[in-house]
Amino acid sequence: MSDTMELFAEGLFKGLAPDETEAFLRRCQEKTYPDGTNLFMEQTAATKLYLILNGGIDLHFEMPKHENAYTKIASRKQGAAVGWSAIVPPYRYRLSGYCKDETTLLEIDRDTLHVIFETNYHLAYIFMRNIAVLTGERLHQVQDKLAKALVDEAVNGW
Repeated sequence: MSDTMELFAEGLFKGLAPDETEAFLRRCQEKTYPDGTNLFMEQTAATKLYLILNGGIDLHFEMPKHENAYTKIASRKQGAAVGWSAIVPPYRYRLSGYCKDETTLLEIDRDTLHVIFETNYHLAYIFMRNIAVLTGERLHQVQDKLAKALVDEAVNGW
């Protein structure tokens, strides 16, 4: 098993056969971005899925009229997938993504993903199952942040 396959084996590729994973990875492009690069913005068309090889991505929601507001929801590190909105209608990013440190990614565009899924239903099923797990984890993180904010408001009167 290659290092890249192993890196994502417990996340997005969990349950895929090695040949399916290899076929998927062959369609990805590797790119490196500097610290602070904005990869995508909340509510824009979701055109790519990103797999983090090195570095990280901070996920934020945007707050109009609050430029310096701390809105980070989560940080994703090596081995994580970001931008799954590219395979889930209505194909719009739910958060904004910014590179944390220099970040090397594997990228695959939405059209290529759709072709892969239309020709390999097993791979599509496994991906969607794994996306559901990622969604549940993200929801749990948002719930934790909300609970902390509510406690802070109760203690400090906001």
